[in-house]
Amino acid sequence: MKNDSIPRHQRPTKLRTFLFGCPYYPEHWTVEDRRDDPQRMAAAGMNVVRMAEFAWDRIEPARGQLDFSLFDETIERLGKVGVSTILCTPTATPPRRMTVDHEDWMRVDENGRRMDHGSRQHCCTNNEEFRAESRRITQAMAEHYGANPHVIGWQTDNEFYCHFSQCHCPSCRRGFREWLRRKYGTIARLNAAWGCAFWALTFDDFDQVPLPYPNSNRPTHPNPTHELDYYRYLSDSLIEFQRQQVQILRAANPNWFITHNGMFGHIDYWKFTEDLDFLGVDVYPGFLRNMPADAVHTALWNERCRAASGGYIVPEQQGGPGGQRPYVHRTPAPGQMRLWAYQSIAHGADGVLHFRWRTCRFGAETYWHGILDHDNVPRRRYEEFSREGAELKRIGGKILGTVLDVQAAVLVETEQDDAHTTLNLHLPSPSNQRDLAFSEMWRRHLPCGLVQTADGLAGLRLLVVPSMPLMDDGLAGKLRAFVEGGGLLIVTARTAIRDRDNQATPMTPPIFLSDLCGVSVEEFGKCPAGEASFRLGGVEVPCGEGYEMLGLRGAESVGIWHAPKDAGPFAPAGQPAVSIRRVGDGEVIYLGTYLSPGNVGAVFDLALHYAGIPSLADAAELVEVTRRVKGGGGARPNSGVVPAYTFVLNHYATQQEVRNLPEGADLLSGARCDGKLELEPYGVAIVEEG
Repeated sequence: MKNDSIPRHQRPTKLRTFLFGCPYYPEHWTVEDRRDDPQRMAAAGMNVVRMAEFAWDRIEPARGQLDFSLFDETIERLGKVGVSTILCTPTATPPRRMTVDHEDWMRVDENGRRMDHGSRQHCCTNNEEFRAESRRITQAMAEHYGANPHVIGWQTDNEFYCHFSQCHCPSCRRGFREWLRRKYGTIARLNAAWGCAFWALTFDDFDQVPLPYPNSNRPTHPNPTHELDYYRYLSDSLIEFQRQQVQILRAANPNWFITHNGMFGHIDYWKFTEDLDFLGVDVYPGFLRNMPADAVHTALWNERCRAASGGYIVPEQQGGPGGQRPYVHRTPAPGQMRLWAYQSIAHGADGVLHFRWRTCRFGAETYWHGILDHDNVPRRRYEEFSREGAELKRIGGKILGTVLDVQAAVLVETEQDDAHTTLNLHLPSPSNQRDLAFSEMWRRHLPCGLVQTADGLAGLRLLVVPSMPLMDDGLAGKLRAFVEGGGLLIVTARTAIRDRDNQATPMTPPIFLSDLCGVSVEEFGKCPAGEASFRLGGVEVPCGEGYEMLGLRGAESVGIWHAPKDAGPFAPAGQPAVSIRRVGDGEVIYLGTYLSPGNVGAVFDLALHYAGIPSLADAAELVEVTRRVKGGGGARPNSGVVPAYTFVLNHYATQQEVRNLPEGADLLSGARCDGKLELEPYGVAIVEEG
């Protein structure tokens, strides 16, 4: 997959077959329950299942006693009807003997409470003895299935850090100290980087460094750089845990693809994905979507994965109402399950596996519904699922090798949100600003997405830096090159206020970016959103949850602060609020406040005046429009580069008209599109341009 000549977010998966199927749990079912599964799966158009992520106790009922018979039989039966298998390393649910006999392997929460058996992810991935057991079971499975023609790939573990990330066990304490030794070399360097002169925090030795417990056992807050380094350690140590499994799997069969199903906190997915062929993301719109407008949140969930991976797959796509003890999702309306699957595909997924094949009759997820119900009777979800399967069998080969067309993007980086967490001041986070910026572009039907700070920026025309607190020379240089090459950069308030040690510096913000932006931030303050306003493009626009008074250092003011006299101490009336500066062939817009629902539209009106990026179609806001183009980027409207596919998804429960689409054939209906479409409620169209 690796090709450094193009941005990672523009790389296809290189899968040969579009994957369609379900996670499957033969260990939950009797022979009679499973009897008709292969035929029903084949009839529904399935070509893959995912198995064994929670089956360690079935595969190894006693230590050293391996029993693969159930999975051997299942893999063979499914393989005979054309359904391949993705196996999983079962390390998210180690057997009870590892709890009973090894209490020191258990995770410990911030209050010192040790985890116990009865759920999942209870063993600490930083415990060396548990790591050895994880390598052992991975090795056994890899050797057993290394030559099996029906096993096509692997998923590592399951949803790392889904429930628990900040472990405080002795293994983590030792591991964190070793990580610090490798990073800093001497305790003096650590003391300087952390600013330990404050509050007499100076350490004499790495062995004195504790884990940064929250306030429960201290009078007040922890050192913010101590905390940020702990989050970095959580990510790096987990990457090493996964890498040990990946190395075993690649040695057993280099033709297997290897993936994982994210996306959760305190994991640098850019680094995490370097060991994988592509990343996966589990998509459950039921957690996020009660109204049509919530569809943008699921788009963002997909985009976080695509930004780290390029092409990706969805190992778990919602197939019915999900529910555990305290909640149950709204039941997807007829057509919504299919719509949600195509939304993932529209953002670059090359495989969709609906969770799960059959609803389990016991356990914590008794009412987490799958394609079939408890009674094993196919109903409307199976019929809708089968419709997807038939369509993807027909068109999947066309979509493979294409990636999302992204011309407008928002930068993302895990470390920026972690740094904000350490000194959040109850102000908007980078992810909050990311979501507002992306949502505005999404509603305008722009070719938009998320891009990692470590990625290449080739092909982008507009880029948003969403209140990212940390800045360095390297990232600043990349942003300058983007602007000089003709890009439009939007920088929102409280960007570049600290260095990579999470410390403020003698430089006036935005540090490292002041010359590029042509401004200096002379004063900052918090205020309620809308308390002050600024005039932009002849319109009075409300401020976000803070203000900055800008000194112009080569930029031109395009927005002036207005504030009532009793609005507080800042009273920035007449001072610049928004600036623009031309640099090389591009421009930089600096916004001296946070984006908010009340001002984001006006900000993008200004930005698009300069960037000139046309919408992909004319449609109601919640009709989603994306475009997949030939892998590697570069395909643009009227460029003559094919293939190119415009996806149109109706998130409304009513019929919608869409205009100014490319002409071509709708892959799903076969009808000719002359630039206009009528979409049924929750309907989907994919226009093959040309």
